[in-house]
Amino acid sequence: MLGGPSDDPFGGLNLVGGLRRSMAKAGYCDLKEFQKVGLTVGG
Repeated sequence: MLGGPSDDPFGGLNLVGGLRRSMAKAGYCDLKEFQKVGLTVGG
């Protein structure tokens, strides 16, 4: 569940893969910098 093997290349099946993909899409390279990002919730 967290970082286990997955056959999904987009990081949608495990937490670590999803975090890595979202950081890359946002342009951040380390977790500390990513944690300081403001959160915007749209509805």
